[in-house]
Amino acid sequence: MKKNVLIYFVTTAVLAALVVVLQIVGGIPVGPFSITLTLFPIVVGAVVLGPVPGLVLGVVFGVIVSILSLTGKDPGGQMVFMANPIIAWIMCILKGALAGFVPGVAYGFFKKHPVASSVITYAVTGAFLFFGGVGLSAGLADKAIGLQIGLTILTAVLAGGLLVGLYFLLRTERAPFYISSILAPVCNTGVFIIGMLAFFRPTLSAWAGGSDILVYTLTGLIGVNFLIEFLVAVVLTPALAAIAHYTGKRIPRLELAKVKGDK
Repeated sequence: MKKNVLIYFVTTAVLAALVVVLQIVGGIPVGPFSITLTLFPIVVGAVVLGPVPGLVLGVVFGVIVSILSLTGKDPGGQMVFMANPIIAWIMCILKGALAGFVPGVAYGFFKKHPVASSVITYAVTGAFLFFGGVGLSAGLADKAIGLQIGLTILTAVLAGGLLVGLYFLLRTERAPFYISSILAPVCNTGVFIIGMLAFFRPTLSAWAGGSDILVYTLTGLIGVNFLIEFLVAVVLTPALAAIAHYTGKRIPRLELAKVKGDK
């Protein structure tokens, strides 16, 4: 038992160090955008070690994001903290924690219940798209007809592409890995967008540079940042599966049931 605890501690520490380095160094510049790999070690920890180590790694991620924002290394984050530091700090920690915890729980469940992966994922995705469509319709009610048509077509294309992609990904034996990888950016970006829309609309408006907040959120935060994180997660999933396969016999996964049992 002591050996396992040491393995968990050392492996989590190594992954945490990698999270810190990747977040401080920043992403890989591709044109005007940046591809970040910070979520990858978090998902590795959540899948290989379990949801609790994933939670720890996610909190580390949130703390580093907060520090970079407070020190001005992240100008956009600094604007958020200047507006309301307490809520900004909670938002950073929460989105990081969920990005590590949720993939760990999801992997443990879908690994044991592979048939349920397709059903549950399609159901949740369908509900997400439905309520997202309702929200989009409400937000576009007072906009120009051309803008309504353009954003509706864009959303329909993205939704269709997502469903087609899920159809092919969930037909493979790596489905639990894909789901876990995808959930990390979903939680990270989802909490961030909800928090910005709920508490930081003036800051979001400043980021938009005078354009419509809803349009900026859809095309900038979701249409660019999230899609990049999403695609990175999908591309790196085979590497995640290989790491999990290699370490599976060497590092026993710490499930929530085991944590409760130890207590």
